[in-house]
Amino acid sequence: MDIEDLIPEETCVYTLTNMGYIKRQSVDTYQTQHRGGRGVKGMTRREEDLAETMFTCSSHDYILFFTSLGRVYRLKGYEIPEGSRQSRGMNIVNILPLSADERVTAMLRVPDFGAEEKSYLCMVTKQGVIKRTELDAYRNIRKNGIAAINLDEGDELCWVKLTDGRQKLLVATKKGMCITFDEAQARLIGRTARGVKALTLKAGDCVAGLCVLDEEKKVLTVTETGFGRRSDVSNYRVQSRGGKGLINYHTERFGDVAGVTMVAEDEDVILISSDGVLIRIPASDISEFARPSKGVRVMRVSEGEKIVTLSVTQAEPDEPEAEAEVSEPESAPETAEAEAGTQTEKA
Repeated sequence: MDIEDLIPEETCVYTLTNMGYIKRQSVDTYQTQHRGGRGVKGMTRREEDLAETMFTCSSHDYILFFTSLGRVYRLKGYEIPEGSRQSRGMNIVNILPLSADERVTAMLRVPDFGAEEKSYLCMVTKQGVIKRTELDAYRNIRKNGIAAINLDEGDELCWVKLTDGRQKLLVATKKGMCITFDEAQARLIGRTARGVKALTLKAGDCVAGLCVLDEEKKVLTVTETGFGRRSDVSNYRVQSRGGKGLINYHTERFGDVAGVTMVAEDEDVILISSDGVLIRIPASDISEFARPSKGVRVMRVSEGEKIVTLSVTQAEPDEPEAEAEVSEPESAPETAEAEAGTQTEKA
């Protein structure tokens, strides 16, 4: 008998914060509530920390962890320590053998290895290198991890997306450029290969975000100076991989791009500035504009500070307004007309 057979299989919620704290909770922790409630507190965290990745999967599913140094680690769901609802969790350096200058940049739940429907991993580095590899290439991963991509000196792996081979990818840069292309243009290569050029970067530029385009969502662009806008996917026409791309934002006038991501109408956007100030706003409050537009002010930052972190999460229910206490009437309305008038006022 395998020891794994003795571990009960259950659906859990996994949370990884921006500062590297991770925990596992039973999905029963988050009970269904009526609309308009205040919800429950999901975790205790430092003010400048936030839940960067959160998803639900079985405790017997595999979870892949990709790091800035281009390595990948794999754990079963039950190997992640379980935490209480309000606990911060355990720092991931106590679970994975990370080096001092290594940090987790992506956490993905993966389907069964060897499934009939093939899946692919699309990785993009800070210097604009993209690599697409079959998921099955990462079937056998040692406890101390394996190389996921061969990085150039000074480069780091920042974004990893799981695709089905038919997606359109959007790569945006810090200096306001972007390029959209079919993922099939990035040919399949081996696990330890370097990858190919996603787009041609200008001097001093670097990648600021990777998105898998979704027609039902909008492309959110936020600058370091606190401006932002949502744009329709149709604004980003498909081009050939490796080109200079299109202008996504006029950074010379409004500041460098802090991040680009996909956001739905019913989601919230969380922004953190370099001085630790956090703001959470509904995505619907950010106006829609065409691709090169300035947008609107989404956050005011202090002089000398800038927005450093952008995250999207499920919308938080509004707090119900306090209801005034109404005393019971001493007597019922004397006539049917008075009773009807009272019901009309209540309606």
